[in-house]
Formats: sequence, structure tokens, C-alpha cells
Amino acid sequence: MLFRLSLTLTIASAGTGIFWLLGLPLPFLFGPLFACLIAALLGVNLKNAGQLGVGMRTILGVAVGASITPQVVERLPQMTASILMVPIYVILIGMVGVPFFRKVYKFDWPTAWYAAMPG
Repeated sequence: MLFRLSLTLTIASAGTGIFWLLGLPLPFLFGPLFACLIAALLGVNLKNAGQLGVGMRTILGVAVGASITPQVVERLPQMTASILMVPIYVILIGMVGVPFFRKVYKFDWPTAWYAAMPG
């Protein structure tokens, strides 16, 4: 189990490094996601980080929350059209994604729902 966790963290770190070196956006988020996705698709048996992952998601949540400033709130009226499109987008994603994951991948209902929903 420790080997799988070490392997997963090594793959995630490599993804971060590659994204960082290539100047790609959000290297500490997308790098590990992309690297672990590729590894999983290649059949590598990965392990989640347990409480470490929970802590990292907490830090990410605080960082995102701290980016909401009075200036962002002032600009909300300019973003009205985009904000109004979010529920429509989520509904459309659900209408397409859930049946897709149910029929193509034979996921059960909850798994298909969570696989289809953004964020």
C-alpha cells in the first residue's frame, strides 16, 4: 500500500514538474490530474492520499475563497450573462453525461451522476 501511494505521489509530482516547465496553466492542479489520468489509463494501480488529499483540497478551497475580493463582487453585474448560463450548462451536461456513462460504461446511477457533473 505504501508503494502504491509513493508511486502515485511520484507520478503526481512529475506531472506538476512537467506542467511547470512547459509553462502550462495551474501546474499544481492540472499537472498531477493529467499525469495520474494518463497513468490510470495505462493501467497503473494508483492510491489516493487519504487525509493528505483532504488537507490539500482544504487549502485549495481557502485559496479560491480568498480570491473573492470586493473588486470581484463589483464586477458581478458584468458577469450576469455568464452566471445565468451555469445552471443551463449543468442541466445539459447532466442530460448528456448521465445517460452516456450509464449506457456506454455501464456505471450505476450515482457513479454516472458524479462522473458527469462538472466540478
